[in-house]
Amino acid sequence: MSKSRIDKYNLNLAGEYRVAAELCLRGLFTSVTYGNKKGADLYAIGENRKAAVIEVKASQSSRFVTSLYQKYKTEDTQAPDFWVLYSVKPTDTGFAERFFVLSHRELARIQGEVNCPGEKLSHEQIAARVSRGVDNVSLKHVESHENAWSKILEFLQISDRLIPKTRTTKDRTKESIKRKNS
Repeated sequence: MSKSRIDKYNLNLAGEYRVAAELCLRGLFTSVTYGNKKGADLYAIGENRKAAVIEVKASQSSRFVTSLYQKYKTEDTQAPDFWVLYSVKPTDTGFAERFFVLSHRELARIQGEVNCPGEKLSHEQIAARVSRGVDNVSLKHVESHENAWSKILEFLQISDRLIPKTRTTKDRTKESIKRKNS
């Protein structure tokens, strides 16, 4: 398989479908929304019909463009419940994938710290400072949220059904090394 980059349209679409698939595997009915005027990328619905609005950001680099403070200028602006940042990188044999699951509040806090390090500012003050530009976070800022699917399950009051966790690239590498050494 070629290590060429995935075009932006297919990257974003793949991200939405991959996140939807991960949620379906965890027992959630998940719907991908279509169009350029949509208010969310995904809706995940629990057994009790409670829904979670999910924004998906896909990246082939070590950065995710969020545009958080450009789009959500006040804390009262209707925002997604969760953000899932999907990292995908082509490899010789397929793709290396990682998922980072954050509540909107968690990502806003991280993005605020990236935008205005060490300053104690309100949401609105941060938004005013970064009105020109595009917010983004790096992998190092969100690594502690990798595969944190339980946040969405707990929000929707779904018990984790002992469904296997997504195997990360690191897991696959360890397994490969183990097989070679056996």
